[in-house]
Amino acid sequence: MKILLVGQFKRWALENHYAKYLLNHADVSIYPAEDVFDDYYRKSIYNKLKVRAGLSGIYDRISEELLARVDTEQPDVVWIFKGMRILPKTIQAIRDMGAKTANYNPDHPFFFSGPGSGNRYVTEAIGLYDLHLCYSHEVQRRIEREHGIPTAFLPFAFELSGEDFDEIKNTPEVPTACFIGNPDKIRTAHILALAKAGLPMDVYGYGWEKFLANTPNVRTHTAVLGKEFLKTMRAYRLQLNVFRPHNEGSHNMRTFEVPAVGGIMLAPDSPEHQEFFTEGKEIFLYKNIAEMVAKAKHILSLPAEEAAAIRHHARQRSLQAGYAYEHRAAQAFEAFERVLSYEAVQ
Repeated sequence: MKILLVGQFKRWALENHYAKYLLNHADVSIYPAEDVFDDYYRKSIYNKLKVRAGLSGIYDRISEELLARVDTEQPDVVWIFKGMRILPKTIQAIRDMGAKTANYNPDHPFFFSGPGSGNRYVTEAIGLYDLHLCYSHEVQRRIEREHGIPTAFLPFAFELSGEDFDEIKNTPEVPTACFIGNPDKIRTAHILALAKAGLPMDVYGYGWEKFLANTPNVRTHTAVLGKEFLKTMRAYRLQLNVFRPHNEGSHNMRTFEVPAVGGIMLAPDSPEHQEFFTEGKEIFLYKNIAEMVAKAKHILSLPAEEAAAIRHHARQRSLQAGYAYEHRAAQAFEAFERVLSYEAVQ
């Protein structure tokens, strides 16, 4: 099978994990549509103004380059991540060329929480794909109900080699709460609730000093990346997970990243969190801010032996249940095989 991945491929992009692990199953190539757009947009103020006025021609350029790649490589599947830079007519053209099209939106195809989470091209193209890979059961059901298109459940995952875990596993514990991520009003409200309850907290991300300046019990730090990100998740007694609106009822990337390093996660209660982990043994869940505060106090008061057991159970569940990107890539490949097999039967 030949698979062409279309999306963003800069250092921290989700697409890189799939490009890496799909090589275990198929011939893989990439077209960095989002990077082409981003490089053009950020090059000058003039380019930004042209894009905003609809006069840039960058979307047509991306379409031409992508269609040329499809024509040259003849992939069986073109897998488009999110699709903000792909014109709907381009997706139809790819199908007309004989390739199957698949979409994976790590935000939400129906609800945009910010300017980078979606645009009209995402919405207009939903019904044009042969397959939607969805991190959310609710999104799956809606696409099937409204568009009658095949879907497959593809949750988020973690990327952590055994060697990287060995480097961080003996990180000394910091006996306080932590949040890692950039600021918004929802996250700020949760952090302030913990701080008001007297719980010390370290917060990592870009720009938190504007939201939490001079807040008692809170220390702000710049963002952590790479190995420092892994060590920070591992170190603290409690890692707080807060849903953004498009994740409500589902899960997010921290769902798997924190347990994988052996962190203790306090996360929103949702059907998918209950599906992935055992509450009280591997993670902790809260239904509202009051319960979040109560459970945070409980986690911070746990004896060291109990906390160590939860860390162990969380990591073992992550490994044994196949929550790594390597396993998710295999799931995606199986979904592509089903779509291609269905076409062959037809």
